[in-house]
Amino acid sequence: MNVGVILAAGLSERFKSKVHKQYLKLNGKEVIYYSIIGMKESGCFDIIIAVVDGDEYESGYIANKYNVVCVKGGDKRNKSIKAAIDFVTNNYSNVDKIVFQDCSRPFVKKEIYLDFIDKLDDYSAVVMSSDINDTLSTNEGIFVNRKEYCLIQTPEAFHFNDIKNWFSANSSYTAIVNQMPDKTAALLYKPNSFNIKITYPEDLFLAEQFMNIDYLSLSTAKNEYAKIKGKVLLLGGSGGVGQCIVQALQADGVEYFAPSHRELDLQGLTIESIKRACPFEPDVIINVAAAYADDSVNIVESYDKIFDVNLRSNLVLIEYAKTLGKRVNLVFMSSSSSTRGRENLTNYSAAKAALNSVVESQGETLHKSDIYVNALIPEKINTPLIAKLHKREINPRELLDAHEVINAVMYYSTTDEYGKLIHIRKGL
Repeated sequence: MNVGVILAAGLSERFKSKVHKQYLKLNGKEVIYYSIIGMKESGCFDIIIAVVDGDEYESGYIANKYNVVCVKGGDKRNKSIKAAIDFVTNNYSNVDKIVFQDCSRPFVKKEIYLDFIDKLDDYSAVVMSSDINDTLSTNEGIFVNRKEYCLIQTPEAFHFNDIKNWFSANSSYTAIVNQMPDKTAALLYKPNSFNIKITYPEDLFLAEQFMNIDYLSLSTAKNEYAKIKGKVLLLGGSGGVGQCIVQALQADGVEYFAPSHRELDLQGLTIESIKRACPFEPDVIINVAAAYADDSVNIVESYDKIFDVNLRSNLVLIEYAKTLGKRVNLVFMSSSSSTRGRENLTNYSAAKAALNSVVESQGETLHKSDIYVNALIPEKINTPLIAKLHKREINPRELLDAHEVINAVMYYSTTDEYGKLIHIRKGL
């Protein structure tokens, strides 16, 4: 039996809020939710325990809302840990492994918990850690080699029979691993992703920004996409990126329809016009079409065209997907111009920013109907349009190759992920 413990009894003294930080909203959900859902989705815990303060323990709010076991914590972190250990000892037998997680670290995903449980087969403990990137000094101004040190974070994972024998609630150490006997072996686990802790009010704001960012590494396994099974409707197939997508679809033997502007006008797109033009009901809809107008054109006069092509067409495609009554993957092409208003591209930047919001909002709703919508946010791509769009000469080294975007398009054409805004940048 494996047990997951979420430490949530803290009073948030440094946060200085009337509401304890674990109950504040982060992207519309309580901070504690993310630790609970990560453990639940991992599927590797037989029991999940939340250690809460006395008032919360009496109210039963967390226990009832999230269907977890709640234990009353102490006034110090180590006393809360000891309370969890004692509760497990007294109520469960045959407990093998136990994992402790701070409720204020919302970025630990299910994969981490699975990895921790697995690696405990070879170690006495597995502990999240991170390198120190700043210069490290004593308070006396003596500089030390930061490579000899690391930051200890949570989760921390142990064999239960070990920890219950040596853990002390009276220890001055706040990291559990620091209490381990000297000759035991602990793995310092260093993930590639961030693991920030919400300690101060500004951390909550930063966490929300991080949570809204996803990215596709150009050198990770996501580049090994699954072959599309089904038929594809591709809009914008004549452009630089679109032509590369066509080549990829042809190489994989995927049936597709890439209508020309005459066959399907995106500015006046309707569900009915899609049904008339498309020879089949698609399983995947990809829209990489775009319309541009710089600010030398009256921004009011260019508004309708720019918003129709870059925003409204995607809304129509969403509504069309709903009519199909089957699983559909939608992949839309946003732009790095959506992350900040781009000089000389007011309407284009605004339309793409609106598209990002649509994907996030609709993603939450549509996946319940087996429709998966995501948007790619690439840096500038080396296409014939780029020179026209940017008056200045662009360093080729800062441009993505169109083929570097294709793997992302194909991956999100098959994924069960939804509502993602995926940044594609060099260096990631």
